[in-house]
Amino acid sequence: MSSRRFPASLSPNKFVDQGKEIDATLEIDYFERFRQLLHSSKGEIHCKINGERVKDTRTTSLHVAITGEVELVCQGCTEPFVFKLDRQAVLRPVYSEEQMNNAPDDVEPVLVGEDGLDIKSAVEDELILSLPLIPLFGECKELEAYQSGELPEESIEQAEKGNPFNALKDLKFD
Repeated sequence: MSSRRFPASLSPNKFVDQGKEIDATLEIDYFERFRQLLHSSKGEIHCKINGERVKDTRTTSLHVAITGEVELVCQGCTEPFVFKLDRQAVLRPVYSEEQMNNAPDDVEPVLVGEDGLDIKSAVEDELILSLPLIPLFGECKELEAYQSGELPEESIEQAEKGNPFNALKDLKFD
């Protein structure tokens, strides 16, 4: 059973037991925190969620697939560009912090509250995690200034020589 609607929360066990699936296309403005990180609200997010239960352990997992295109601002040239989203995640509903700490590394533990799993926030978290830390586009990706690595060693004498505030240290105030 597939749903075109996107619920704010759900009961993970009922969702899996009933064989439900969420297949929804959503406006970017639906995810407020995510929207704040973008240049504009142009585009749509396609989200597909289905679940499974491992028979031996009776653990429930939700498989989340997110695709779409969003507009970001390049941090090199400050021009907007279109970024393609494509994220797959396995969410493991947990009911205590102890279960959260003991979750395997290959799943994302999500805490289920009294009202069920806040699936909207869980998907929004995955959307935020799918964004690059420093959005760069085109030629800006190739610039050496944005590559990571070791900083060059500089002696104290060299640092003091190039310090523009050295001229101020000899000034005396009465």
